[in-house]
Amino acid sequence: MSSIPVTVLGPQGSGKTVYLASLFRRLAIQRDDVGFFVQLPPHESTKLNQIYSQIVSPDGWPDPNLLSHTSEWKFTCSIRTEQGEVYSPFTLDYLDFAGDHLTSATATATEFGAAVWRRVEESEFLLVMLDGLKVMRCLDGDERLIEELIPVLSAVGASRAVTHFLVTKWDLLEAEGHTVRAVLDRLLENPDFHDFYVNRTRRTDGGALRFIPVSSLGRGFATLGPDGRTMVKQGRFPLPMNVEVPLMAVLVDLFTRELDRARELETTVEEGPQQTELWPWLFRVAAQKLPVLRSVLTANVTNSPALSAVQETLADAFTSFVTERNRRYERKAAEDSRQLRARLLRARSRQEAMNAMITLFDSVLADFEAAHPGSLVLREVS
Repeated sequence: MSSIPVTVLGPQGSGKTVYLASLFRRLAIQRDDVGFFVQLPPHESTKLNQIYSQIVSPDGWPDPNLLSHTSEWKFTCSIRTEQGEVYSPFTLDYLDFAGDHLTSATATATEFGAAVWRRVEESEFLLVMLDGLKVMRCLDGDERLIEELIPVLSAVGASRAVTHFLVTKWDLLEAEGHTVRAVLDRLLENPDFHDFYVNRTRRTDGGALRFIPVSSLGRGFATLGPDGRTMVKQGRFPLPMNVEVPLMAVLVDLFTRELDRARELETTVEEGPQQTELWPWLFRVAAQKLPVLRSVLTANVTNSPALSAVQETLADAFTSFVTERNRRYERKAAEDSRQLRARLLRARSRQEAMNAMITLFDSVLADFEAAHPGSLVLREVS
């Protein structure tokens, strides 16, 4: 099975591999509040389990050198139905991009380093880690976070990729009363970030831009030490927060991107409204033009590794996505997340599992966006 490539970016120490280890442990078991589980190749799951065991051990934290290399992890998203059948609709291929490749002046001098940067430039999905401690200092006026991010912002600005900024250690920021909107507003006070943001949101060829608060270990697992830099474990069981949200957003943002591009290409679609009314209008028109959109989507497969990875179930899943979203916008009797998880458990084929997954993910993200205003950045009007 081919996979959807996702490139993980962030300065060294931003928590990339810790996040992926936590994501794996959260999704290694099918849970009622999630609805699906992930499978990794044995050597990858063993390695992430080892990293996670060091993270949650009472003494110390993992050796930073263990996390400093570039690795790839294949997360196959699966569902075990009520009848015991297992269906695996899609796989995400995470490239955990070593921080040194971002900051070293000689990073692209090697064949491997140059190949990694090509992957960044060609990627359809970028996952950018913002260390929560550095975000807290930024909120207090320390601009070093932005300085570290300049190479990342340059890469994202040159890309057409869907981009998810993950604000880690959200439990600490939440405890201080901070919100996603407040974090974004503070970042926008920096001229470099402001100019990146304005240019990125102005473009019509870019995918979604999200700011997603996550905590790999959850509330109370570790607190900030007296020095204001060291995290001190408190002997509690880890309860990760929102770690599965970026994974769910990949399919939703992939389909939304294609819908938006089809709008740009489809000359028979009249000019629509701007900003807050754009998406309800767009999905209403899309529901009326599904045969045309399915054809456009199928034609785009050859130019998109992400679409190619799900091409067998793509057209019907896209139809389910558009239909269910349009029902929600029209305030019809759309199913809630609990009902959609129950439907997923009743899937009788890989196609049904894919259809149920995309509608479930879209519903969960709608609830998440309502709880965290500002997490999904709509295209700005220039």
